[in-house]
Amino acid sequence: MRWIRWSVCALVLAFALYGVRAHGGVSWQEEWLTRFSRERARAGVPPLRLSPALAQVAQRQAEEMARNGRRLRSPSSRMVSEQLRQVGYSAHDWREVFALSDEEPEAIAEDAVVDRRFLDLGVGAAAVDGYTFYVFLLGWHQGDYFAGVTAPLGDRARVAAEMLARVNEVRRRAGLPPLRSSHLLDQVSQEHAEDMLTHSYFGHQSPEGLGPTERARADGYLAGIGENLVEERYTVQEAFDAWMSSPGHRGNILDPDCRDFGLGLAVGAGYDAAPGAYRVIWVQSFGRG
Repeated sequence: MRWIRWSVCALVLAFALYGVRAHGGVSWQEEWLTRFSRERARAGVPPLRLSPALAQVAQRQAEEMARNGRRLRSPSSRMVSEQLRQVGYSAHDWREVFALSDEEPEAIAEDAVVDRRFLDLGVGAAAVDGYTFYVFLLGWHQGDYFAGVTAPLGDRARVAAEMLARVNEVRRRAGLPPLRSSHLLDQVSQEHAEDMLTHSYFGHQSPEGLGPTERARADGYLAGIGENLVEERYTVQEAFDAWMSSPGHRGNILDPDCRDFGLGLAVGAGYDAAPGAYRVIWVQSFGRG
């Protein structure tokens, strides 16, 4: 048995694996998937799923190795990332493992295979001169990352209460009266957040040219309002810190004439690179009652 192993990271877990041949009508890619997933089950992590996009890139790598004649060459991260982009896979992170053997592989060392962050698997193989080149590409899809990091934002009542508490705490320290939650300003804020997400823009003016006060009055809040916007912040603390570090936004939070407060939050629900898929948009509204 001759083995040459290489991976992006130094990794240590051993696996019993099958080779390229299919058995009982099951594809050889599914055999690898079964073995990897069984090992993940023993480690208490979710199973992998086969990704046709990752398989395209892995197969391309294997065939390139075969053309180079039994040479395991590490491709640049930039090249692999570009290939993933070309096949339409939005990767938050990825790992690639290479193996070369003149017989069926018996074991491979790779911690990434039991890393719970990686859920997608692509397998490539190419044979030349009695050797088989294997490429295992594991992907952490941006959709999986985004779903995990934004999951706490699903409890909107808790998020709104937490944000108002932070606003009122800094107002208290500044000697200002607290703001009260306004259902109407919540509606104004939420409508604008969802409109920005749906129509792929970011700004105080809507595509129809309506500013914060015009939008608020259209919903029945007749007093003028101030508005804070921020995006790509995944927690209340991150959004609040961003506003407090900006003089203009901080001025709205500490406006002594304001009495009402509303919060809007729109989270992209897509699982690809389409507009709005991975956006988080926050809107604060401050009214004088």
